Parts: sequence; C-alpha cells; structure tokens
Amino acid sequence: MKLPRTALAWLASTCSILVVWSSACGGNTGSVFGQAGGAGGASTANGSNASNGSNASSGTKGSGNGGSTGVFMTGSTGVGSTGTTTATACTGLQCDIHTCTGTGSTTISGTIYDPAGKNPLYGIVAYVPNTKPAALLSGASCYTCGDLYTGDPIAAAVTDASGNFTIKNAPDGANIPLVIQVGKWRRQFVLPSVGKCANTAVPAQTLTLPKNSSEGDIPNIAISTGSADTLECLLSRVGVDQSEYVPGASGSGHLHIFKGNNGAPNTSPAGPDPSVSLWDSATDIMKYDIVLLSCEGAETENMNQQVMFNYAAAGGRIFASHFHYAWFNTGPFGAANLATWTTGSQQIGQSLNANIVTTWDGAPFVRGQALLTWLGNVNALTNGELPIDAPRHNADVAVANTPSQPWIVADNSAQVPGATQDFTFDTPLGVDAGEQCGRVVFSDMHVGAASGDYMGGLGKTTPTGCASNALSPQEKALEFILFDLSSCVTPANMGVQPPPTMPPPT
Repeated sequence: MKLPRTALAWLASTCSILVVWSSACGGNTGSVFGQAGGAGGASTANGSNASNGSNASSGTKGSGNGGSTGVFMTGSTGVGSTGTTTATACTGLQCDIHTCTGTGSTTISGTIYDPAGKNPLYGIVAYVPNTKPAALLSGASCYTCGDLYTGDPIAAAVTDASGNFTIKNAPDGANIPLVIQVGKWRRQFVLPSVGKCANTAVPAQTLTLPKNSSEGDIPNIAISTGSADTLECLLSRVGVDQSEYVPGASGSGHLHIFKGNNGAPNTSPAGPDPSVSLWDSATDIMKYDIVLLSCEGAETENMNQQVMFNYAAAGGRIFASHFHYAWFNTGPFGAANLATWTTGSQQIGQSLNANIVTTWDGAPFVRGQALLTWLGNVNALTNGELPIDAPRHNADVAVANTPSQPWIVADNSAQVPGATQDFTFDTPLGVDAGEQCGRVVFSDMHVGAASGDYMGGLGKTTPTGCASNALSPQEKALEFILFDLSSCVTPANMGVQPPPTMPPPT
C-alpha cells in the first residue's frame, strides 16, 4: 500500500534519529508559575518569576512578551506561615504545553512495532522529553523504571495490546522529540509538526524499535547457543540485523554468541565456550543486560550456579530454555520454592494447545491478560489457545510456589493437563516486590521446534543459518515474553507503567 505524498514527506523527515532540542520558552519570560517564598507576600507572575509568595496556589499566565504565550499551571498550596511547595517556572518544551477548550488536549498517537516492523508490541513507552535523553549504560544493574526514561519526560503513554498509544497533554509546535523505549531498547524521533489542541498521528510502520545500533539503542545480549533450540535466531526473525551478531565479547555488535555443547551452532570466526567466558565470573557476565540460554539437548555442563544467581540478583535478565532447568532445580536457585521440577527430556507428545494465564492466586494477571489479547491480534491463537510444537514438561508452578508466575500452561486435553510451559520470577528472591530489579524466564517451548533454522543447506553458522520464515505461534509468544523480560521490573500483577511527568495544564 502506498502512502500519500504528504505522508511520505513526513516520513522522510523523521528518518534521522537526531533530536532537535528547543530552547525557546516564551522568550524566557512568557510561561511562569507561582513559587514559594518568604512569609507575607502573595504570589504573582507577569512574565517573570514570582518572588515571595506565601501559601501561593497558582501562578498567573505570563504575558509571553518574548515569544509564545505563557502556560497556566496550578501550583501546590503552601503550608504554614512561610509557604512550602508551589509550581515553578516552565522550561523548554514544557512551555509549549497549552490548555484546550473543554476536555481536549494536544495529543500524539501511533503504533510501535518490533524491529522487523511486523508485529505491534505491547508495553512500549512513548514519551516526549524536555531535555536530551542520557546515554544508556550497558550491563546488569539494579535500575528502576524511573532510571530508564531520561530527558525529563513531560508527556508519556504506554502501548496497549494492539501496539497503539496516545500521548495526552503533549507540547505543540515544530520539531517535537519523541522517544520509544522498552528497557534498553530505545529509538528517538523528531515530529516535524504537532498541532495545538489536535491529534498528530504518526504514519503507520514508522515507529519500530531499532534493528541496529545506527537506528538506536539495543541492550547488550549474551546468547549461549544449543543444538536443540535456536533463541539466537528468534532475534533475527524479530528483525535485529545480522551485523549485530558477534563472537563472544568482541566486536561492536550487541548480540554476543557463545557456543554451547553438543554440536551447537557458532559464529564465524568462532565464539568462545560460555563456561569459560560468560558464566565463569561476575566480571564476564555483568557486561550483559540479558543472557539467553538456548537448550543444548542435555543438562548444562560446567555451570557456575552462584555466578548466575548473583547476576540475576544484581538486576540481570535470564531467558532459559528446556534443559537449562539445571540452573534452577539445584544450587542457590534450588533453595527457592520456584517450581516442582522433573528432569530429563520430558516431551509430552508432538504438539498441544495451551492456555494463557490471566488470573493468579485470585488476582488479575495484567501482563498475562495483555499476552492473550496480543496473541489474538497477531493471529497466533487457534480457538483461543496457543498451539505449541514439541512441548516439554519440566516444571509445575502452583500458587504455593510463591516467587513464580506462570504465563502459559497446557490445556485439559493435553497429555499432562496444566503442565507449565513458561513462567517467570523476579529477583533478588526473598525481598519485597518493590525492591526487585531482575527477572528470569524459564520456558519449555522451543524456538527451533517450528523454525527450520540450520536446515535445508543453511549450515550451522550463526546468524546466516537462521531461517527467514515468519514467526510460528509459539515464537510470537516468546517474542512478547522477550520484550517483557527487557522491560523494567514491576510486580507481576501490574502492567508497564509510563514514567512520571509534569501535571497537565489546567
């Protein structure tokens, strides 16, 4: 489908990720709010800061004699004889947030897609920053959601299960910056024009997460390959460029390949063994925001379980497939009540249909509800259930397994009804949810079960041996869970939250 000429011109103007930062603020005197001051005076505002208002409730609209008219904002009420907290003078793009008649506001709307531009994504934050966002630091750390969204957000929204967002009370004018972000996936755009008290809709297929570091920020991801699964190829089909694949810790790419056991695929030149270069020490593993452990066809060898445990507790993210249960059923993870584990291959038939968990322990599971709706939107469900090829059964998660949250379980017609196919838990273990900052996924669903990776003459080299097929239903579910893993950690019964912003004009 061809875009209209005007949309193409708009799209061309957004190709650069350079953000233009406006320094204008009503000529530096036009938008002013009452400030707390010494006792006795009333707050005033006439295009310059109020000086000594006591118990001031609001500033008055500035005259804007240097440019645009001021923005009226209600300040906080002072307390006591000297006054305490009131609104302060606007800066930057704050000064371009204008009140509208009735309940209207200036809005920015759009749809955010995966790097391939194929699947719209849930839980992606879109925001307008007031200053240039700070660089994102690579490596695991115990950051909060507020730490991620830098640049002093002034208006924000989160995508729904259709990938859609609407930012309300946005600034209007020319060259308005827009950031889209989930965890350390981040891309920056400039909107050439945002109309006052109207909606600016970003053209379809414009807002995609970055497929390479030239487009934006990508988390530093370590991938231990395996002969029985192909998590590394999921990222290729999600849209990440092959140029981002590098052997081990070398190179400037963001997908770092380590060769697992039992004939696992590898890069050329070859990546190292993960037992000597990834999970051997905190120094090596803490370089990475996310660690993907692809099933090796047997229990993982030469594990340093304490290093992996400490990595998760320090804010690391882990995605472990099938036989990598060996990290969790013994050792420091094994001391936690994560699941009832069954060792071995444990394949339960050629396929099964699975239910998405939407309530847990008597409460709504918000992210599970979003997954169910999202899977329906991307045509991954059959009669409301997720079809899974080559399912396994190594974990059973019940309400008594308090650290864990199941996402996908076999339906009642399966060989083992209720068999957990995918679950998560947050870390550090044993602390309040508000203090947790790491996340672990265990999945008995294989990417490679329905992908065709490294087959049909493709060879065993990563990533050229990855098939370019469309995502299978279970791969779509894993894509959703991968980006959830990337996100900042919130309690299991909460959805993704937008960053705090300044209050809207009144």
